[in-house]
Amino acid sequence: MSETQSVHERLDADALSTRDAYRLMTDIVAPRPIAWVSTVDGHGKPNLAPFSYFQAVCSTPPTVIVAIGNRPDGRPKDTLRNILDTRELTISHVCEPLAEPMNTTSGTFEPEIDEWEMAAQDGAPLASEPSRLVLPPRVARARAAMECRMMQAIPLGEGKHGGPSTTLIIAQVLCFWLAPGLARRDDKGHLLPIEPAELASVGRLGGMSYARTRETFELARPKVPRS
Repeated sequence: MSETQSVHERLDADALSTRDAYRLMTDIVAPRPIAWVSTVDGHGKPNLAPFSYFQAVCSTPPTVIVAIGNRPDGRPKDTLRNILDTRELTISHVCEPLAEPMNTTSGTFEPEIDEWEMAAQDGAPLASEPSRLVLPPRVARARAAMECRMMQAIPLGEGKHGGPSTTLIIAQVLCFWLAPGLARRDDKGHLLPIEPAELASVGRLGGMSYARTRETFELARPKVPRS
């Protein structure tokens, strides 16, 4: 066998079922951060759900993207419907102590169900804190959160019921919330990196697996000689 001949198995994307494409996307693109998205509908009814097709994409202005698929029957999820109606969302960071309530809110509940109550611990609903610039509240025990406003919604793909399979939400971050002690500055007033252990972030892997960020390592960027 030639040393340059690949022994990898090739899977053409257009030959895969939706399920198999999802499996490869979530297995390979990992670990993924989790956006715990809080929204309210036009009547102020709250909704809370996690999404791992989520990423930061711009710093000026601070901008994030969240991809939200439809329900199996083709209806938009409550989170998407609320964002399209109000253009507002709050994204709470998911740390290890909040992994279980986050997972609880991932259920495909009907609109009349309150996920904040479903995620109760020790008989008490998941506590919220009011936002300042948008209506959706943030998770009180989250170690960080972002208040956001939708800039653009882009439908992607084609679902089996005729609508898009996913809608990409592009949202500008209006303000950040940080737990006490997380925001530290150097002598010039610049923010220092937050210690990963203090955030205790939870990341999404494939299947039912999640990742912790307790073990980290650093690599200095290479210094490229200038001509």
